Amino acid sequence: MQEYILSAAYARATAMETHFLEAFRASMAHSGDAFAEAAGADGEHRAEELAARRDLEEQQERGHAA
Repeated sequence: MQEYILSAAYARATAMETHFLEAFRASMAHSGDAFAEAAGADGEHRAEELAARRDLEEQQERGHAA
């Protein structure tokens, strides 16, 4: 009887752990997608900022050279 109870408790705990891990993985995937979208938009903005900075530095170098 005791073995049956322990076996049932273990099975239930394992099932709950499996359910939790599946939900956790789904949540991580959803969060990862959201962060990837945000990073993509910020990445484009960052590239524009870097290009503008390079242009400004080139203009300053040309000004010092003259």
